[in-house]
Amino acid sequence: MKAIIVSLLIGAVFLTGCASSASRKDYKMRASNFDGKKFHNENDFQMLVKVSKGAETGVLSQKGTKPKDKIPLAIPDFLPDSSEDSFFTWFGHSSLLIHLKGKTILFDPVLSNRTSPVSFTGPKRFSALSCGPEDLPEIDILIISHDHYDHLDKSTIKKLDSKVKKYVVPLGVERRLIKFGVRKEKITNMAWWEEISLEGFTIACLPSRHFSGRMLVDNFTTLWASWAIISDGLKIFECADSGWDTHFERIHEKYGDFNLAFMECGQYDLRWPSVHMTPEQSFDAAKTLGTKTALPIHWGAFVLANHPWDDSVSRFVNRSEKQGGDIKVITPLIGETVPLSKITDYQKRWYENIE
Repeated sequence: MKAIIVSLLIGAVFLTGCASSASRKDYKMRASNFDGKKFHNENDFQMLVKVSKGAETGVLSQKGTKPKDKIPLAIPDFLPDSSEDSFFTWFGHSSLLIHLKGKTILFDPVLSNRTSPVSFTGPKRFSALSCGPEDLPEIDILIISHDHYDHLDKSTIKKLDSKVKKYVVPLGVERRLIKFGVRKEKITNMAWWEEISLEGFTIACLPSRHFSGRMLVDNFTTLWASWAIISDGLKIFECADSGWDTHFERIHEKYGDFNLAFMECGQYDLRWPSVHMTPEQSFDAAKTLGTKTALPIHWGAFVLANHPWDDSVSRFVNRSEKQGGDIKVITPLIGETVPLSKITDYQKRWYENIE
């Protein structure tokens, strides 16, 4: 085990230094939050803070960090009724497939049993996979939010690569993909507030409050981001991982109200308030974005924090109800294909009956 850890650290050091001087110059020209070596958040950011003993956690659920019962799954339908051309499927945690205008967009696919640098240890998935990489359709655009293992999975990428037409990633993450064997010409990297037109969509790379790194020695050496997908008046926001900050206000100022937002909601702790939002903050962020319909994600698959497994979604829904229900909060099953035309039909709180 010691030899494995040493080799992983050596590999991480290599990746830390693998950005060429030309790449660093390019990053600095395009990203105001890059200092030539590392990326930074816009406002104060602390990885960990000290929490007083007995501090109020806000936890509502009384369940364990992983369910005792089997989580119900749905089998995705990537060829639904021909009249339905717009739909999405959530695979648990932050893995998400969206089909619009005949094109397929995939976010942060982690279709493995563990989120870890190695396959034999690390956080293990507690919900079954509703499908594997081999079951997915051809992917027109694959978007990665940042390079943490629960969002960028080497095994999944290698199995999917032959199906992927184009990758879109934050600055620096292209180095990870190239090391995995992805061809450089398939990858577009982006800085915050940059936009590209691709496959009939406007794709905007937007701020989040988080960090990056595959090992302790390479934190902040690649960028992290949230995303907007815009087409024909439809605006979709993918939050990715983020702590609460002012960027939500500025995103709304630039893009206006969103039709649908996939909101980071889970893996929070009082000790890392800058890194992840509480469920209440996540709902408030969706409200700040002017969201009509919201789906809490980043839960339902892995234990990465010490809160009950369904606490995040329960508190998100609870916040919505207390706020009057102006935002429709949907909670489809993992693997369930949701047509956008019937999106508000998916409000059954299935997790409540699962211990």
